[in-house]
Amino acid sequence: MTRGTVSNLWSPLSVQGPMARNVADLALFLDTMAGFCPLDPLTFDAPVVSFSDGLAHPVAPKRVAFTPDYNSHMPIDREVREICTKAARRFEELGCIVEEISPDIGAADEAFHILRSQHFVVDRELQLRSHRDKLKPDIVWNTERGLEQTPSDIARAERERAAFYRRIVEFFGTYDLLVTPGALTPAFDVNLRNAPTIGGQKLDNYMGGSTGTAVITISACPAMAIPCGFDQYGRPVGLQLVGKPRGEAALLQAAALFEQVFGLYRLLPIDPRPGAVPPTS
Repeated sequence: MTRGTVSNLWSPLSVQGPMARNVADLALFLDTMAGFCPLDPLTFDAPVVSFSDGLAHPVAPKRVAFTPDYNSHMPIDREVREICTKAARRFEELGCIVEEISPDIGAADEAFHILRSQHFVVDRELQLRSHRDKLKPDIVWNTERGLEQTPSDIARAERERAAFYRRIVEFFGTYDLLVTPGALTPAFDVNLRNAPTIGGQKLDNYMGGSTGTAVITISACPAMAIPCGFDQYGRPVGLQLVGKPRGEAALLQAAALFEQVFGLYRLLPIDPRPGAVPPTS
């Protein structure tokens, strides 16, 4: 499969992955996508044992690390923290050792935003010059941020990306799975660009609530989101499960076992419910 955009074939910040209603379907979908594509230099051969076949005899992770906020490096909604913390403990029912501990993310979040902005420059600079009026404000903001960066900024981000990767590899020398909240706040009104506040903190920009997933993106580790409960208004809350580098098969197996323990897949199909988000009363 081709993984990146036409102009960003050498960037690991942008990948395509499947979405599905349960882990088994997700594995089947990933099997159809995996494999080497000569048009994309960062793809590699599909595994000898398919992801779907790997779910026939799943192996639970021995040691699971859980962090709600990367050692207070990001704001998080109180209820989301409580739901995710309780859900992460359910891995103990699989015989896993669960510890609340975080990898050292250092300046990985800052590095992500620098490299992401550079990604926009590669993709959108020419369009910004010729069709600025047709680009939405977020694309303009990201691209101009990238154009304002210096070579030293990009170099600093690349050094931090490399250092963070080494730290995360060392972290996975002890732990088999990292678990975090999938999002820092429940779903907000679709007409809003971002949540106005998270955990009582006002965001600097629309990407301010992305730290939880951004640092994992820059690690190049496989990750997936899985439902783990509902807030007081019935909005779904999810966990982000992160595996070792190139550890997609083990990650899917851990997710499949968690899915069986939690049982939310039995609620499918999902029927939409009308109402305000969150309800006004």
